[in-house]
Amino acid sequence: MEVPSLLRLIPDPPETLWGVGQVPDRPGVAIVGTRRCTSYGRRVARWLGEAVARAGWPVISGLARGVDAAAHQAVVQTSGVGVAVLGSGADTVYPPENGQLASDLVATGGAVISEYQPGTPPAPFRFPARNRLISGLSSAVVVVEAGLTGGALITARLALEQGKEVLAVPGDIDRPTSAGCNLLIRDGAHPVLGAEDLINCLEFILGPAPAAPAPRTIASGDTVDELVAASDRPVSEVLAELARRELEGGLRLESGRMVTAPKKGSLD
Repeated sequence: MEVPSLLRLIPDPPETLWGVGQVPDRPGVAIVGTRRCTSYGRRVARWLGEAVARAGWPVISGLARGVDAAAHQAVVQTSGVGVAVLGSGADTVYPPENGQLASDLVATGGAVISEYQPGTPPAPFRFPARNRLISGLSSAVVVVEAGLTGGALITARLALEQGKEVLAVPGDIDRPTSAGCNLLIRDGAHPVLGAEDLINCLEFILGPAPAAPAPRTIASGDTVDELVAASDRPVSEVLAELARRELEGGLRLESGRMVTAPKKGSLD
């Protein structure tokens, strides 16, 4: 596989790449974080992955458990483009449970790549090295959740060395998985306050989004929190829309989620 022009510009470019799929020839957005993320971190990673994919930018990550996988799952579900950079051979997906996700990324127009030869097993020392490729393929790195040590902060540091923008999602000051993000923000990283806020920041960095994000429709299975977070409308307008839909009988709120309800007058 030919080394993309973006990677040839970093201080220590890979000599060659192996992989499957197609690496986009335009800068992407890295979404990274801890493998041991909380449910909050996983949820935010999905929101942000979906928003970036809908806006038309490639989402770059490491296919690791936790934040990386959650972001790329949202990309696949949105039919967006994602690139996974592995710390093993491209034919040796790690962790193994993300093998199907890797195939899905390729099927939706993305790629799974590595600078390591096929058959190379994962090893701890290989992951920090691959992080420079994640930041190298990106114009901005978004850290969702990170402790004081770990790969996400390494990626953020490498991004700064490469002249890339670093953004971070703030968290509780007593939450270990937010300590790294909060320190990044203290030291100058832009805080990400939601999906819309992220897109606005990325448009300032990258220019207009390649694709206009499609408006989020209310569907069965959505929670109120998800609808509020994904909408660019005021909370009061979202709640009013939910109330209208309930009155019409098309959807109703049940156990915190919207579920399909028979239309008024229906015999079902």
